[in-house]
Amino acid sequence: MKKFLFISFLSLIFFSNCSYKNEYSRMENINDSWSKKDTINFNFKIKNAPTKKNINFVVRNNKDYLFSNLYLFIKLKQGKKVICTDTLNYKLADKTGKWLGSGMGSIKEIYFQYKKDFLFSKSEDYTISVVQGMRKDTLKGIVDFGVNIE
Repeated sequence: MKKFLFISFLSLIFFSNCSYKNEYSRMENINDSWSKKDTINFNFKIKNAPTKKNINFVVRNNKDYLFSNLYLFIKLKQGKKVICTDTLNYKLADKTGKWLGSGMGSIKEIYFQYKKDFLFSKSEDYTISVVQGMRKDTLKGIVDFGVNIE
């Protein structure tokens, strides 16, 4: 019983510290089919603009994904003003085809850093828009896509 209480206490401390670190975190379910016409928008409010922040992406894929990489077109908007556009290429598998990231079973999860020590100019509303940029019009095998700002 003491061991259970100790583990529960440690878990509570660990998870409470993790949630404090994230200013924004959201996963969007892709339903295993991501069309080039589908833009994923993440709307969030920055509360403490002068503090440097890391923006990370999370990709969950399964064995139905046919490629070893993922191209993304990104727009970062402050209100309605576009402040940044990027084309990104993230590696999801190594040269042998082994999925990178973690996870048991058929779904793998991998984190990618988008911006490190990024300074938002104002404490206000922002949007990150994400479009898949692969040559296929519809991607199978991408299960979820998320943004984490810490």
